[in-house]
Amino acid sequence: MKQKKMGLITLAAIALLALAIVLFVSIKGSRQADAEFPDFSNVTVEHVPEGFNEAEQPSIGDKGAPVTIVEFSDYKCPACKRWNEEVLLELKREYLDTGKAVLYYVDYPFLAPDSNLAALAGETLYQQNEDFFWIYHHKMSELQGKKDETWATKKFILNLVRTHIPEADIVQFEQDLDSRTYIENVKKDLMIVERHEVMGTPTVFVNGKEVEDASFAGIQFAIENP
Repeated sequence: MKQKKMGLITLAAIALLALAIVLFVSIKGSRQADAEFPDFSNVTVEHVPEGFNEAEQPSIGDKGAPVTIVEFSDYKCPACKRWNEEVLLELKREYLDTGKAVLYYVDYPFLAPDSNLAALAGETLYQQNEDFFWIYHHKMSELQGKKDETWATKKFILNLVRTHIPEADIVQFEQDLDSRTYIENVKKDLMIVERHEVMGTPTVFVNGKEVEDASFAGIQFAIENP
């Protein structure tokens, strides 16, 4: 009876040890994830420009064009992927490449912690070269993973940049990404989101007015009927 009791105690101790190990690994993994993905909640900025802060946003088209289009987007948003592959291509052909309109991109990372890293990485590349940003933007859309999976990791992003933007200074890019050099720029975008009461992605404004139908037809109607 004593031996049986000791055996049960030993099994219980082993089970508790196993549980402790699982909890430790889980907590450690969670902390590593928290360290990898930026948190914008405690970031403060001295001044948030009025409007959409166009002077600091990536753009396509002639900045002197009579029509201004602003898109709010999250790199993990499946609807944004479809918008990029369908609507943006039509807008580019019909309005942006012809000098009729200019499009500005504004980050709205809200779906998951890796949305934050994806946005910060795009901002960091933009600071090196605007062309780098648009290559990144295109490839992130093309290679988009599942919304409910953590795929926009530092490893994924570094591999993307090395493979598709070899001209970028990868050492400087990684340093700036790790040190969160341009985190305030993304925070500004989030404050713009709040000011304009943007509720989801993709959200599109034409000449300062939100377009309810963000399809090409809807945006074209807003452009042609100001």
